[in-house]
Amino acid sequence: MASQLLGLRLWVARLGESDVNRWWRTDGILGPDGAFVGPRVLPKTHGTGRARIAFAVARHACQERHPDRGAETLFLLDPEMEDRLDAYLVERLDAFDWWDGTLQKLEAIEKEQDAAAILLSAGLVDEEDVEYVRGLALGPDDRSLSIEPGRDAAQTLRRLAAGFARSKPGEFAVPHVRGWTSE
Repeated sequence: MASQLLGLRLWVARLGESDVNRWWRTDGILGPDGAFVGPRVLPKTHGTGRARIAFAVARHACQERHPDRGAETLFLLDPEMEDRLDAYLVERLDAFDWWDGTLQKLEAIEKEQDAAAILLSAGLVDEEDVEYVRGLALGPDDRSLSIEPGRDAAQTLRRLAAGFARSKPGEFAVPHVRGWTSE
C-alpha cells in the first residue's frame, strides 16, 4: 500500500507543480530544476528530499483550497497510513536505481499535460477510475471533488489520484473522501 501511495503522490505532485499545471507553488522540484539542484544539495537522498518537499507543499495547497478537516486527500490520509508511507520512504533512501528511474520519468513531464493520460500511461490508475471521477459533480466553485470509498484501499487511493484529472491548469479541485480508513 505504501508503494502505491508513494507512486501516486509522486506523479500527482509533479503534475501540480507550477511548471506543469500550476496547482501549487513548487517549480520543478520533481522536474528538471530539481534534477539540477537536488543532487548537489543532497547527493544521496535527493529523491526522498525532493518528494517530501513536493508532498508538503501539495498537502498545504489542498488544505488551503478545501479546508474540510474531516476529509482525507491523497496528500493527507489517516495517521497510520502517513506513518507507513514515512517508514517506506526511509526504507527507500538508498534505492538509488529506483529513484533515478522514477525521477527521470517525472522530469520528462511538461507544461499542461493531461493528468488522466499521464496517470493512465504510468499504470497508476485505470480507465474505470478515470470514468468514475469524470462522472462526479465538482463541489462549490469547482474547488473540491467528493470521492466515495472504493471496494478496497487501493481503489480508493487510485480514485483520489484520478480525481486530480478533473482539475484545470491554474485551478484544481481537491479530491477528497470522508469516513474512510486505509485498512
